[in-house]
Amino acid sequence: DLPVPKSVALPAATVRAIAAGHGVDATGILDRFGDGPLISVRPSPANPEWGGPATILNIGMNAKRHARLAETHGEAAADALYLRFIQSYAIHVARLDAEVFDDLRPGPGALREVLRQYEAETDEAFPEDPARQLSEVLRSMARAWEGTSARLLRYAKGAPEEAALGLVVQEMAQGIGQGTSGSGVIQFVDPVTGKPQVTGRYLGQSQGRDALHTTEALYLTRDPRGPSLEDAAPEIFATLVAHGATCRTLLREEMQIEFTIEDGRLAVLDAGKVSRSA
Repeated sequence: DLPVPKSVALPAATVRAIAAGHGVDATGILDRFGDGPLISVRPSPANPEWGGPATILNIGMNAKRHARLAETHGEAAADALYLRFIQSYAIHVARLDAEVFDDLRPGPGALREVLRQYEAETDEAFPEDPARQLSEVLRSMARAWEGTSARLLRYAKGAPEEAALGLVVQEMAQGIGQGTSGSGVIQFVDPVTGKPQVTGRYLGQSQGRDALHTTEALYLTRDPRGPSLEDAAPEIFATLVAHGATCRTLLREEMQIEFTIEDGRLAVLDAGKVSRSA
């Protein structure tokens, strides 16, 4: 009963087949999300401590979708989402050097420049077809998991040779838009003492785990050091606390929840066990 965006799960056997070169019905997957969706692909290893490929956000973004977003969310927001996807795709799928994009910042002309740089580095235009984008992302993530270096890293962490990876294709909940919009991470227990304690961060107009990587993020509970989500959106904060209790009751585990708010609507995107001391 959590507000999880529509998702399609690809089991380990399917991911192994993709890594081995078998095709994937990307169009069929996209059809489950309606007309012109934006989606993400999230890794789901059997044990999160083994690591895995990076989550890719905003798949399906192209010139047509960008124009539609510019009308609904504004030009700056549409540019930021498209820019993020191109950079993520270039680094994690096309395997370009991240330093190529170090000097790029959202602003006038940035989108045109990143598209030019991508074409210069790959000798082809950035793919516009959402089905091709999704297919390449799935193939890249599956092969990254099966790569030699990834296997060695997992082995060092105690993973068995047949360690499995699933992939979750999920409809995007945008943390960028009108009204109260943003993303964050929350947990409900002190990892050292085990006592109840809300910790985490929230950042307005952001996606993914951006809130953990900036000093501009808000606190979650009321805090004398600065503004908090509980002050800005008390009903949403109370709902998050209730979701934490749901996880505790039904999963019998303390979970760290990754969430997004889009124009006041809360979505739970991901959750993982809270690491705790003995």
